[in-house]
Amino acid sequence: MMRAALAAVATVATMAAMLCLAVPAAAQVKPPAVAAQATESRFAMVQMADGRLLAPDIARIVNHGELVVSMLSSDNPPFFSVNKKGELVGTDVDLAKLIAKELGVPVRFDRSAKTFDAVAEVVAAGQADLGISRLARTLKRGQMVHFSSTYMRLGHALLINRIRFAELAGDRPLAQVVRNFTGTIGVIANSSWVEFGRRNFPNAQLVAFPTWAEVVNAAKTGQVVAAYRDEMEVLQYVNNDPSLALTLRTVTFNDLESPLSAMVGVRDLTLLSFVNEVIAQRADKPTVSSVLKSIK
Repeated sequence: MMRAALAAVATVATMAAMLCLAVPAAAQVKPPAVAAQATESRFAMVQMADGRLLAPDIARIVNHGELVVSMLSSDNPPFFSVNKKGELVGTDVDLAKLIAKELGVPVRFDRSAKTFDAVAEVVAAGQADLGISRLARTLKRGQMVHFSSTYMRLGHALLINRIRFAELAGDRPLAQVVRNFTGTIGVIANSSWVEFGRRNFPNAQLVAFPTWAEVVNAAKTGQVVAAYRDEMEVLQYVNNDPSLALTLRTVTFNDLESPLSAMVGVRDLTLLSFVNEVIAQRADKPTVSSVLKSIK
């Protein structure tokens, strides 16, 4: 009898222990279910007052009543600049206005960003819906925003100081020296050209300057051997100041390009798809030659 009683007690204790263990296990099932509900609500369609069903990121913009676009504070014609009438104009401005028009809201440009990288950071922080500001795709930016489809492609180019380059090259041919560049190259600080310079000219010494004008001046005075940027900016600068040809030489690359994209927040996937479709259906797709021709 004693043994039977002990066995019964052991059985009860075992069952109690199993029940105690089962409680935490059951509790652990709830968080994933709660997380799933949160995920579903985050992506749930939003019904507007006019009856339309919109994705949450699109509904946010429509309810806010405007599309906020982050753009660099300093002008970069022909992409974006203030004209004599005080109006913001340019190819990037046109794209931003087209996207806003298709969304049915006006556009507001946030020009608080002092550097190109800062434009992407404003979008990543949720302070703007889009970043459209002559922005190239970089690995650094790719860690905090989504890139739209390419809306324009710019080839790479160097403005080379003739005397400094001759000292560096010696008897070696131009192509050999450029591809294995070991001199100094000027780039704009906190821009895509810092990353492009490290990747495409690993043996060169990069020197960063606040503005493109300072980069060109450094190449002109021999402070650096070459200035590095896209072909449009290089050609435009030389065309505006033909005297530069006396001290600087232009070298363009057929196998290096800088694809320009809009920047979208990582959570705004429907907005990203929408922007891609606007770019794809755009009738007037700008090119380097067409933009340079319009400037002339």
